[in-house]
Amino acid sequence: MALTQLPLVAIVGRPNVGKSSLFNRLIGRRQAITHDQPHTTRSANYGQVGWSGRHFTLVDTAGLSKADGDIELQVRDQITEISAAAAVLVVVVDAATMVTTDDQAAARLALKTGRPVILALSKIDTAAGADLEAWRRLGIPTIVGVSAIHGRGTGDLLDAIVEHLPTSAAPKIASDTLKIALIGRPNVGKSSLVNNLVGKQNAVVSATPGTTRDTATQIIKYKNQTIELIDTAGLRRRGRIERGVEKFSALRTLAAIEQADVCLLVMDASEAAVAGDQHLAGQIVDAGKGLILVMNKWDAVEKDEHTQDYLTAQLRRDFQFAWWAPLVYTSATQGLHTPKLLELASEIASRRTTQIATGPLNRLLERLTAAHPPAGHKSRQPKINYATQTATNPPGFTFFTTYPDLIHFSYKRYLENHLREEWDFAGTPIHLEFKLKHRDRHARDGAKS
Repeated sequence: MALTQLPLVAIVGRPNVGKSSLFNRLIGRRQAITHDQPHTTRSANYGQVGWSGRHFTLVDTAGLSKADGDIELQVRDQITEISAAAAVLVVVVDAATMVTTDDQAAARLALKTGRPVILALSKIDTAAGADLEAWRRLGIPTIVGVSAIHGRGTGDLLDAIVEHLPTSAAPKIASDTLKIALIGRPNVGKSSLVNNLVGKQNAVVSATPGTTRDTATQIIKYKNQTIELIDTAGLRRRGRIERGVEKFSALRTLAAIEQADVCLLVMDASEAAVAGDQHLAGQIVDAGKGLILVMNKWDAVEKDEHTQDYLTAQLRRDFQFAWWAPLVYTSATQGLHTPKLLELASEIASRRTTQIATGPLNRLLERLTAAHPPAGHKSRQPKINYATQTATNPPGFTFFTTYPDLIHFSYKRYLENHLREEWDFAGTPIHLEFKLKHRDRHARDGAKS
């Protein structure tokens, strides 16, 4: 279940009034995507804020509107649930415009909770000559003018918020938090998986591709392990990524890969893996992150006793470069095998910190080179003298040899395969580097001079 150790302060309001810009300003970093296009924020975005000895979790919600589409209905349900759990609500309006019916609806929703409510007049720097008194008709007594871009009034807003909160110590950030990013093309079920793993409806899900545009995070506990789930925007092929919000979303998704320990590459089981899936897997591998291949929506596939074996064989061919990645068939809507994802991710994170002593590593190397020495070229015969582990997260090994440029990729695969047989590195890439032995380097440099 989600952790709720700090008081929750919710930002609500109609679309495009500056909620996400204010959220970014208050948490001190550009976490939420901001854009002039309405409905940029679709899923709740969380960040922590400390002010005057008080600490709280700030949540940026999607724009509240009267539209009756599937996404808008889910957004309203999400905002209602978050508002009911909040200790303080901040209703954000655009001070440079007139009061709208959506502004009135947001104010009614906030006041209905019975919690303290603050009205933030956003974009106050552009509201010269506006009738600010008209906003008092919303019935919210505490009104603060703010400019997220210039920081004007944000201190006053924070003062008004923490007035209703208890003094609290700064939260301790667990150094052993496992970060799991869900990566994939649009509409493969990433947000549904997050909702299933968290245990409640938090991310907005829809059959409309591109529903998730931000990277939204959730903190859960699993077997005493703190896990941060990162739900990312669906990535299309590079040539199909549109400018503006979608491009920002793609950049945030790539940043999420860099932040994660383990990535779940989510695919639609009703479709064959496409080049886009392989490209995403390649980016994850290149970043050195743990990888689990997830075939979601398995419940929607018509199958017989051979379907899974056939699909597994096809996927293993398509993802030969990540043959070590576990493959899991899931259904986010039915909860099929979803707990297994957390179990596997935890195991992979542990393997990524594995440290192999030099003695056992070199004894394995002696056996491998004796059974199958590396091939040479004419009078040049590579000889691997010794190896040592030089990195973790992911594990990395350096082999000192003569003629490192002659070590063929097939021999590198031979060594990697046996390293994986000897020590369990399933789910994580391992890096092998071949360097010229120091003495040989000096001799070669002397010969050149």
